[in-house]
Amino acid sequence: MSAELDAAVRSASRYGARRVERDAIYLAGATVANAVLGMGFWTFAARFVEPSQLGVMTAVLSVITAVGSVISAGVGDAYTAVLPAVGDDRRTVYRRGQRLSAGLSFTAGGVAGLVTVCVLPEARFQFAVALLVVVGVFGWTALGLQSSTLIAIGRASWTPVANVAVGIGKIVLLPVAVFTVAWQSIPLAVVVAAVGVAVVLRPMIRRIVETGEGLPAQGALSGDQAMVEFHRVVTRTTALSGLNLGVLSLTPFLVTLFAGPAEGARFALVFAIVSTLDFIGASMAVSLEVHASGEPESAASMAKKILLRSGVVTGVGTIGLVVVVPGALHLLNPAYGVTETLVVVLILCAGSILRLPYLVWAALQQARRRLRAPLTFSGVTAILLFALMPGLCGSLGAAGGAWAILLHQAALTFLAGALTLVTRRRRTSIEQGEELVPRRHGE
Repeated sequence: MSAELDAAVRSASRYGARRVERDAIYLAGATVANAVLGMGFWTFAARFVEPSQLGVMTAVLSVITAVGSVISAGVGDAYTAVLPAVGDDRRTVYRRGQRLSAGLSFTAGGVAGLVTVCVLPEARFQFAVALLVVVGVFGWTALGLQSSTLIAIGRASWTPVANVAVGIGKIVLLPVAVFTVAWQSIPLAVVVAAVGVAVVLRPMIRRIVETGEGLPAQGALSGDQAMVEFHRVVTRTTALSGLNLGVLSLTPFLVTLFAGPAEGARFALVFAIVSTLDFIGASMAVSLEVHASGEPESAASMAKKILLRSGVVTGVGTIGLVVVVPGALHLLNPAYGVTETLVVVLILCAGSILRLPYLVWAALQQARRRLRAPLTFSGVTAILLFALMPGLCGSLGAAGGAWAILLHQAALTFLAGALTLVTRRRRTSIEQGEELVPRRHGE
């Protein structure tokens, strides 16, 4: 009877192997919707914003998204690792995460705004830009954290709707900003759209967390254990997201800084489009993290399925982008040469494909709350990326920035693969050694 009851609970649960593929499809669908609408947004930007201005705007936007993504992914990954494993005490964990993200976003946003107007020559001492960065970081953090919360509470099906709302909002607001205020139109449109959707989602998510609607009342972690685990995980996931997602999100700013606004514009446009491939893999990996946390015994089989699905989607997407993007950008603005743009597309797509095994491996480590290796690998490769950027961008422009990212992704996957191979060999040796030890009578 207990086995039947356990099976019934598992089938009705919002966590586990039964739902991982379904949620992965929802998250991939959200990413695809965001990609399609994002192409519309960037198409208008490429057509009506001069490359020299677009490069500066995307540099400012990259600061906003880099800092906001680091905070939201740091707290959000802690949510996805802990909330599925705790029962009614999820309310305490949720509230703690909200307070932490708000404090971090205002503090880090203020620092980022000041650094932007001091370092970027085209925005030197424009303190209105600094204020935009502060507000933008807060809004982007709130939106990203809410997406992670939806996944963590088993509402991944809501994410496509939220992404569509943000995408449509950006498309509607960009022409208004371009033809009226004509100041930082791109980041302004993104920030307003993100804040608007975040304001709508917040009370809906809060109600579900507070009432526990459709969520298990009991979990593997007690309330005290969950808080200890949350604080431990959030520190590492924030550092991990900073060294990984934050570094990548900051690359348009770095290319503009080292290669100039025109090359920065080419890189930013291609990066914004190609990064949707990364988001597909990353979002499916988040689904793996949530369900592997809730049902750890099925983690290995779920990981294989996610790697296969994300590989197929990324491969098909790469072919489409290589065929369409270079010619489309040149048609929109002849300043974006077909050959130069094609090189950037090819290199960035190759990096996205190389990154997939690492994303799946890292998701498993986060589900198991073992983050020392991902932190070490991300730190080493972040140093590599920053070391490569000045020289490669200075000599190759936008293509140099793409090469730096490709080498960064290749290094991450190599390190993760090497550690996995060493761990398996060590485990096999231990098991074989145990078999050679004769068992005593009665053991």
